[in-house]
Amino acid sequence: MKNLFFVLILSSLFAPLSLGHTAISDTQAQRQCEEQPTRLNIRFTTSYGTLVYDRSKTKAELSIMAQRAGIFEKGVFAAGLALVNIDSEYELNTLTQTLPNNGHCLVPYQLNVHVGYSRPIIYLAKELEQGSCTYNLVLRHEQVHQQINKQALEYFVPQIYRTIKAQASQIKPIYIAPQASEDKAAQELTQKYHQIITPLVDNFRDQILAEQSKLDNQNQYRLEGDICRQFNRKSRS
Repeated sequence: MKNLFFVLILSSLFAPLSLGHTAISDTQAQRQCEEQPTRLNIRFTTSYGTLVYDRSKTKAELSIMAQRAGIFEKGVFAAGLALVNIDSEYELNTLTQTLPNNGHCLVPYQLNVHVGYSRPIIYLAKELEQGSCTYNLVLRHEQVHQQINKQALEYFVPQIYRTIKAQASQIKPIYIAPQASEDKAAQELTQKYHQIITPLVDNFRDQILAEQSKLDNQNQYRLEGDICRQFNRKSRS
């Protein structure tokens, strides 16, 4: 349910850092690199995706799909299933500045972050008779699942954005000594953002699963089953 992509775009724009023309030591160059303000610009986007309905699967096929997704209660034969992909990706743009000691300073200047959904879908078993009590009950049950997803995204996205903004703004530029690997420095910088974003997305996913589990359990299924049993008894009388 989660697709994570981490991308580093390294813009090698060699702009000299304003340190004068006097030769400086590695220690001085590193200090002046790390102490300069970054003014990181963060662009945050999200999406719900477009909800679609699918009636092409049998109950047996939906049960297998639910088991694979880890949302299947033992002994329950799935008549409906709501799924969505949780997508998270970021793109980091950097500037490479040349220092008077022939080292470089890798400066983050823009972070593009996307956290949202793709491919939200509601499956309804092909055996269900459209318009029947069971069909309507299963449909409503799966629609509630997708509503939970939507509300969770609206609730957590502002929190995720605020946390990323607060923590990412504290990440310092990385000093690259003369003859040192710029790729290694880029990987180190990327990892710092990875360590911020990944736990936030993992927590988002865990909170959604916890909330969804309140709707998917034996007691809830029993209550919903009683609704249609009572409806059918009244219809026959």
